[in-house]
Amino acid sequence: MRKIIILAIAAAGLSAAPAFAQTADSFEGFKAGGELSLQRNKASFTAPGNISLSQTDKGINLRAFAGYDVMVSDNFLIGAEAGLGRGGPKVKKTQGTTSLDVNPGLTFDISGRAGFLPSENVLIYGRLGYANGKVDITATNSAATPSSLTSDKRKGGLLLGVGAEMAVSEEFGMRLEYRRAKYGDLKSDNIGVGAYFRF
Repeated sequence: MRKIIILAIAAAGLSAAPAFAQTADSFEGFKAGGELSLQRNKASFTAPGNISLSQTDKGINLRAFAGYDVMVSDNFLIGAEAGLGRGGPKVKKTQGTTSLDVNPGLTFDISGRAGFLPSENVLIYGRLGYANGKVDITATNSAATPSSLTSDKRKGGLLLGVGAEMAVSEEFGMRLEYRRAKYGDLKSDNIGVGAYFRF
């Protein structure tokens, strides 16, 4: 996945066509948009009988976001963003007499980002913040007493990301971003394509 991310970000940077007459101001101000992504969820939990279970599943996820960016120099930007999304794919595993069923719920996140402009309409950036989500977990073991353990709490953790963004016009932009977040017993890796309008 790391090779895909590096190649995709490089391609986004190379796609900055000189035909665009945008300036760095195209990245400033309030924005709102949406994202379609491929997400990998990895769950680790201890079932009754002290049996450790771990499983990874992949699926499609959706997220809405809004944020505000400011240019602090000719080619350096800082900003803040909040997002609301689905938890991504369910995680299921059966191992002998044990089973694991993880159902991620609604998530929210808040983060800051900083980046530089290698050209007037392309931004390369990093992201750091906090993500929180509700994760319903059921682990069972028919050979143990009690035979099941459950957890349905909201949990949060560190959010990290890196991406490339292109201002298609002064009001519209697109981006490619990789993010990693931790929600207690669930870790997610996400690579998504987003589009937004700037106001």
